[in-house]
Amino acid sequence: MLMETGAVVEETDVFADIEGAKALIDWFGFVPNFHDAELLDIELFSNRFGRLRLHAFRMTDKVDEKGNYILDRHVLVSLTLEEVREISLDYFELIGIVSCLRVTKTGNRYRVEWESSYGVDGAIVAKNIRIDFEEWHPDSALSEARK
Repeated sequence: MLMETGAVVEETDVFADIEGAKALIDWFGFVPNFHDAELLDIELFSNRFGRLRLHAFRMTDKVDEKGNYILDRHVLVSLTLEEVREISLDYFELIGIVSCLRVTKTGNRYRVEWESSYGVDGAIVAKNIRIDFEEWHPDSALSEARK
């Protein structure tokens, strides 16, 4: 939350405004928070370019014979970051299971921040962000995603 002339102003989530986000929102039927998504890759390059790749899905209200929630609409999501300005990562040596991912904007900079339920969590500030995704079949799973 931000304080502005005595009034409390909520920080605005701008995920839906990012290039490519509308198609992902349409795919899921809601704005995703990436709960339980697997953060597969964090790529950072010296030319201030970066990318986060996540295996995301929709959790249904149905359960299987073992009592686990049935997951559908699996996708491989890429968040491409241009002109990276700041990076903060904790527990980088561990694969990340996202608890919540949020994108906010201050001035002309976006902040992608995620908390993890396990492993790497952090924040990256960049001038621009783009979202791309492709349908992903868990049966073809991690060996394909890690190529």
